[in-house]
Amino acid sequence: MRGFKASDLPTGGRLWRTVGTQAAGPELLLVHGAYHGAWCWQDWAERWCAEGIPVAVVDMPGRPGVPTALPLAELGVQHMARCVASAAEVCAQPLIGVGHSLGALILAKAAETQGFDGLVLLAPSPPGNLKGASAVPAKPYGAPVDPPSLESYNQLYFGASETAAEWHDRLCPESPAALNDRYRQRVPVRKDIAPRGLVLEAGREDRKRHPKGQDAAVARHFGFQHLLLPDAAHCMMHRDVDGGAFEAVTGWVLEPAHASASAVGK
Repeated sequence: MRGFKASDLPTGGRLWRTVGTQAAGPELLLVHGAYHGAWCWQDWAERWCAEGIPVAVVDMPGRPGVPTALPLAELGVQHMARCVASAAEVCAQPLIGVGHSLGALILAKAAETQGFDGLVLLAPSPPGNLKGASAVPAKPYGAPVDPPSLESYNQLYFGASETAAEWHDRLCPESPAALNDRYRQRVPVRKDIAPRGLVLEAGREDRKRHPKGQDAAVARHFGFQHLLLPDAAHCMMHRDVDGGAFEAVTGWVLEPAHASASAVGK
């Protein structure tokens, strides 16, 4: 990632961190979802850095050029969660985790063993112990799963936007073990994983994977706030209509600091 310093994690994977940012808030640890890499956070990461918010970004093991302890096809959510926990150990405190889609599930699982001051889950894959969550047909095991076609990527993740092609060429194969952990709902997550949290729901979502009410149920499961962004697509960090998703996350992250400043001024 441009402007970030990289270090390899002992569990596999890579961590990219801000260089020289004067902290104006907690450090953010960003976790990407399926078929993506750390690159998908570049725009938001640069904007947070410009606002003085330090940022760290995880590249999951098995991405092109990223070290891995296991073959990509064998990497499940549990192993990826250990990578995120390993990354969190070297980050500054306070620490807020931000995860997208499958990355939100991985982040939530990591938070069972690694303390976070807060979590933001964007269009999250549901935990396996969420009653009524939507199951998805499993992928064949044995070999990495190719990224979706441009047409599917556009329809499922971009809400039928002309901007999908800009990102599609950067997608990479994904682990069937990790995908099926989500699709077959095999990863339960405790409810008490963070003292505060926010779930952002995309209004222009694929309702087979995210039926109405599911993201709100995820928020209730963890005791987090829930916010619906009607015009947002699943990949909201790419297609952020009017900046609504970025502003919602930033406002929530800085909320405790604003509250403290108001209390001091009274």
